[in-house]
Amino acid sequence: MIKVSIFKGWRERFDYRWTIVMVMLFGSIINYLDRVNLSIANTTIAKEFILDPIQMGLLLSAFMWPYSLANLPAGWLVDKYGAKKIFLWGILIWSLATIAGGFVQGFMSMYITRMILGIAEAPFFIIGGQVTQQYFSHEERGIASSVINLGPKIANGFAPPLLTFLMIWMGWRGMFISLGVVGIIVALLWIKYYKEDVNDWTTSPVQQEYKPKVNFWALFNHPTSWWFNIGNIGSSYVFWLYFTWLPTYLTTHRGMSLTQAGWAAAIPFIAGVIAVPIGGWISDYLIRRGMNVISARLVPTVGGCILAAIAVIPVNYIQDTTWAIVLITISLFAGALRVGVLWALVGDLTPPEAVGTFGGIQNFASFIGATLAPIGTGYILQTTNSFDYVFVVSGVLCLVGAISYALISKKIRSEDLLPTKK
Repeated sequence: MIKVSIFKGWRERFDYRWTIVMVMLFGSIINYLDRVNLSIANTTIAKEFILDPIQMGLLLSAFMWPYSLANLPAGWLVDKYGAKKIFLWGILIWSLATIAGGFVQGFMSMYITRMILGIAEAPFFIIGGQVTQQYFSHEERGIASSVINLGPKIANGFAPPLLTFLMIWMGWRGMFISLGVVGIIVALLWIKYYKEDVNDWTTSPVQQEYKPKVNFWALFNHPTSWWFNIGNIGSSYVFWLYFTWLPTYLTTHRGMSLTQAGWAAAIPFIAGVIAVPIGGWISDYLIRRGMNVISARLVPTVGGCILAAIAVIPVNYIQDTTWAIVLITISLFAGALRVGVLWALVGDLTPPEAVGTFGGIQNFASFIGATLAPIGTGYILQTTNSFDYVFVVSGVLCLVGAISYALISKKIRSEDLLPTKK
């Protein structure tokens, strides 16, 4: 009876933890489909609203900068009010904003819906980082975090053909509305499965009754935070170049039809889907082999960023379209190795009381890079009428990110977050 009871308790704990991870994976897929739907409909909307490349770049970045700024209070809100409430309100608001996007009448109304979308989506991956730290040990955290963060890669892998099909079938407005409805379904799944009182279901040492206040500026100004943030800015730039401009690049520069570009753009993102769990597995494996936790997380992070940069720089100098797509695929695969690992590293580097806040800070930095990518690309295209410098700039920034990540060496301790004495 004792053995059966022990087994049952372990099974319930295992099933619960991974059920939550699966719900968050589903949520992260919808989260990213709602972000990239505008990229898929880029040329269609530009024609309908008569937008030039700079205006389209601004519209593509309308999600990014509010999302980036909202990450700062979002982390604090998650730490203060908990994952359940913030997740629910966030997904409901972002789903309604996506539905509203299907009814816009021009540049400004679309810009406003994208801003609301950015603000509402900000807490999602912060909550993912908190959940993995709360329920998983160091040896499991990399793969658990990678599963949640598979969502963006799955979304972007299937977004080009899926959203192109939806857009051809029901128009770009119908595509927006249908995605918003699916987001509301995810909210219902969260209500059904998420439980807050699970302290007895984890062996992780991070659980504690007392959570001291976090000094935001002490956390923001910590050297580890700075290296992490610079790394995120540089490495996110190249990712969001692909997310926002790849379909347009394939149609306008490589001469593909909308359908051909949809399928071709899917290949690099599918490679990213494969890479995310590989990065998490590599870091967890190195930890089990005795490597320092921080070093184990940085191996796929730094190595992936270096390879991503080397692959992206020559893309537009390659005449053969197939080989250009191969380089883009290598770049996305290599860069994706770091995705889940970084969110695991958030929990590894910070004390429990600061996980949400630090997650917000580092995601804020990621979306500085994400904001700069579509705007920078729009300006480069407007001034040079060429993608040459677009890929070179992104590669150089990715190398800067790799160097910055490599300089991370210290964990952030609770005593580092105490108010500075005058």
